[in-house]
Amino acid sequence: MRGVGADIVEVGRLARSLRRRGGFAEAVFTEGERRFCEARPRPAQHFAARFAAKEAFLKAIGCGIFGGVALRDIEVVRGQDGRPALRLGPSAAAALADAGGRDALVSLSHDGDVALAFVVVR
Repeated sequence: MRGVGADIVEVGRLARSLRRRGGFAEAVFTEGERRFCEARPRPAQHFAARFAAKEAFLKAIGCGIFGGVALRDIEVVRGQDGRPALRLGPSAAAALADAGGRDALVSLSHDGDVALAFVVVR
């Protein structure tokens, strides 16, 4: 194991950011993430969990949110078995390799007005 990261996000706060900040969703989430979340009954919960996953990944590799990795370069997808997985773009993959990692595992959860993510880098 090379690193562990966890993050928790208040769903309401993220929902407000999605409403107030023009282009926020497009700047932070991939098209696939936006489609997935917007198709759910409570989209903000799913957006919040994905935002938490992006921050948890950055913590697990020892990189801050302004450390040169674009948040859209960290994408939460469904693995073949239905579990969440991370698909990394070029800047995130390079940061993972620089941290000595070969892959990252992610777990998401949300309940009420909180969403959390836990990432393990191996």
